[in-house]
Amino acid sequence: MRKIKKKNLKIIKSINDNGYYVIKDFFNKKRLQYIKSSLVNILNYIYKDNETDLQKKYYTVKKLFPKLKSHFYDIAPRDINLLQLLHSPEIVDIAKDFFDTKVIFSGRPAIHVHDDTNDKLLEPHQETNQISRDNILLWSPLYDSNEQQGGMVIYKDSHKYGYFEHKLEHPKLGKKSWTNEYTHVDPEIVKRFKKIKLKVKAGSAVLMHSAVLHTGYPTKKKGFVRIVITERFNPLKNIPFLKNPDAPLKIPFTGIDYNKIVD
Repeated sequence: MRKIKKKNLKIIKSINDNGYYVIKDFFNKKRLQYIKSSLVNILNYIYKDNETDLQKKYYTVKKLFPKLKSHFYDIAPRDINLLQLLHSPEIVDIAKDFFDTKVIFSGRPAIHVHDDTNDKLLEPHQETNQISRDNILLWSPLYDSNEQQGGMVIYKDSHKYGYFEHKLEHPKLGKKSWTNEYTHVDPEIVKRFKKIKLKVKAGSAVLMHSAVLHTGYPTKKKGFVRIVITERFNPLKNIPFLKNPDAPLKIPFTGIDYNKIVD
């Protein structure tokens, strides 16, 4: 058994008891500004001008090159310097201690951009489609998340009931929706849990257990862009890919009972 670092005991207890823990100032002001500047530089490659404000720059690119937005989402998380920050020894040690493992895999670093159209909000779901059955999600907003600017909603104690069946059809949009590549849990199940809106300062990091039901709440501030960095930390445990030669690298969203995936 791995010897847990004393400083991580409080974090692990909070994730087990509440489903999440907030690390304040995970990115200090200097690192936060560096990340924003790096994202502006990437957007400048699409369209070069003198704008240095990330929010304004995003809206300019969205207006002039709407089809290149998704390319920005895909390539930005691959910035080496950003990856080094996300994979700091502090965070990796927390994941190793939480799962009592010596090996942690990177899941899916991502940049999430939600503007005032709020057209990309997912329905309540759990963090599935990863290498391991369980994982820890790191969720870090580049701007304060609050009632006006939007943020994350979690459902209290939902992680204590294991994994729920996920469906592909969007409850409002049906099968003809961009959300087909994602999934959601039956709304009747979601109703069983109390909704908690997290208000998190820019640069802080929420560490959340993968079984926690969660979604986003909308941005009300006109002209605002909510930008969030995420990563998933997968332990060397409950990995079908290393047990079954026919298994895909990532466990499918649907068609499998996650609760039965055990070593």
